[in-house]
Amino acid sequence: MLKRFLIFLALVSIVCGAFYLSSPEKKVERAEPVWPAVDYRQVDRVDVCLLDQDCFSLVRRTDGWDVVQHGWASAPEAEVKKVEFLLNALSQGKALRYIGQISEKSFSGYGLDKPRIRITTGGGQELTMLLGAESPSGEGVFALNSLEKKDLFLLDKVLVKQCEFPAEYYYNLFLVPGRSDKISSISLGRGGAFIWTLTRAENELSFSFPAPLSGKPASSGELDILLHSLLEAPAKALVPAGTCETGKAVLNIEVTFSDKKTAKVEIFELADDKDFYLVNSTEQKGNFIITKEHFKQLNKKAFQMRRRNVLSVETGKAYSMRVLQGNQTFIGTKSDKSWVNFEDKKPLLGIDMSLWRLNELKFEAEPEESLSDTAEKVMELELMDSEGGKVAYVAFFSDPELPAGQCWLSLEDGSGYYPVSNKLLEDLQGQIPLRK
Repeated sequence: MLKRFLIFLALVSIVCGAFYLSSPEKKVERAEPVWPAVDYRQVDRVDVCLLDQDCFSLVRRTDGWDVVQHGWASAPEAEVKKVEFLLNALSQGKALRYIGQISEKSFSGYGLDKPRIRITTGGGQELTMLLGAESPSGEGVFALNSLEKKDLFLLDKVLVKQCEFPAEYYYNLFLVPGRSDKISSISLGRGGAFIWTLTRAENELSFSFPAPLSGKPASSGELDILLHSLLEAPAKALVPAGTCETGKAVLNIEVTFSDKKTAKVEIFELADDKDFYLVNSTEQKGNFIITKEHFKQLNKKAFQMRRRNVLSVETGKAYSMRVLQGNQTFIGTKSDKSWVNFEDKKPLLGIDMSLWRLNELKFEAEPEESLSDTAEKVMELELMDSEGGKVAYVAFFSDPELPAGQCWLSLEDGSGYYPVSNKLLEDLQGQIPLRK
């Protein structure tokens, strides 16, 4: 019996095996698709089409990216950081979830027949993405891709907004690319002729032209404003060359960097608009439009660019002061880091701030060798160190021939008489307790 039973089991096994082998292949469940990531290192081109707008392309160069679009004879350069922002969004963006397969007939129900955004990448990785309507819940945006052509995804709205910028967003709007610490010289002029040149020596930009200013250092504050406006402040817009009617050329700037690369900028008046200027730069294939305020920050005279501090006082060494005004003399001393009246030891407020402002005082015009008969000395200020040695001496003169709000200041070194703001003089007169 046992032998017959074993034979029966063997026959059953053979019959079942033959049936299994002769039956159709069993269907394997398909894994849920994943929204494809872009490898930004392989992408050499990104085509972007926004609903109801002209399409444009971001095309990689060996040293950057161009914005290729209709109406531009030469593609303007793109701001690399903004292109990288888009590529990072495409490479790191993930779907909120996979919804399921849809047919082409139902594309319109998800806004995919006229997509809000169409993006195609090219080069080492070709991929097309269609971004359609927002979901009824407002949670995300419906999307398709060319790898899973009929698989519907829901993308985060933040990701979609990162892909929705128009062509002009990507324009490089900086007049000159580069770092200020890499500038070896900068020149500014009008009508093609330079009126001043600053050249770097010992890590400081100083005048090398015109000859009377040769070797004099530049004002750090004015230089910061100029370089910020040139290297870091974006223009208002960029337009194709030849699309604006220009007036006369009003400014030209040339910047040379430590790697010997030179950038040139020329600024023109606009024939039909007094609030904006047109800028041609060797660093961009198009013309910038800048505001009047931007132009003012670039339009610097040699006098403005010059460091105009009258003197430099080591205020930490000043331990006493003598003030002579008319026929009165006042003496103040520093006690425990505070200034007091020598006679009654009453505190003097604001003296340290006034001494700091003395260092910041700038002359408003070139100094004169002598004063006219209308000038009158109104105050002398002498600073001494702890041993009675002289730290600094200045004298203030009033003069009705000066512009309102100015007075003369002179030093003992015979360098001349400097026209300066009289605000410091007025403040000192209010701080010093002279007899009435």
